[in-house]
Amino acid sequence: MAGHELIEHYLRTLAERLPGPVVDELADGLLASYDDQIGRFGDPDAAALAALSDFGDADTVTAAFVRASPARKAAFTLLVAGPIVGLGWGAVLVTADGWASAIPLASRLALSLLLGSVVLMLMIAVREQRHYRTVRLAALGGAGTVAVLDTVMLGTVVTLVPPPSLLLLVALTGSVARIMLAARAIPALVTRL
Repeated sequence: MAGHELIEHYLRTLAERLPGPVVDELADGLLASYDDQIGRFGDPDAAALAALSDFGDADTVTAAFVRASPARKAAFTLLVAGPIVGLGWGAVLVTADGWASAIPLASRLALSLLLGSVVLMLMIAVREQRHYRTVRLAALGGAGTVAVLDTVMLGTVVTLVPPPSLLLLVALTGSVARIMLAARAIPALVTRL
């Protein structure tokens, strides 16, 4: 198959934004379309423009792949679960019988920083439209940090042994569920395109 500088530029743009195997597959289709258009138009420039027109601009193609990425879906799920689990823990800490005050200030600040970084990474993964790898890495970082954050919360509760309550059970269940969501997402984010 013959190439054209417009098509090569288009494929380089996609290669900066999408995983290699996806770009290879798109390149096969685009070059086949270009060859068909050469037969139709006879002019390489007109054929390249027609093939690119049929394919759509790089921003649209990239956005479609990013929207469909498993990383974005995992980040969205974890982002939605966050406030629910957070409300559970917030209710537990507000109604605590003084056991929560045993958590040192430095630990509370560290947990707050972890929480802020989780929200930031997951928001990047959900909002990014142009770079598939950025979505994947942000979702991976967010999922890993969620798992750490919830594990620390569970470890803190086990260490302090607070009085049992329904709110505590709900918060613990939420954290365990979120750890399971993160643990399920992490292998796919590491091995996926």
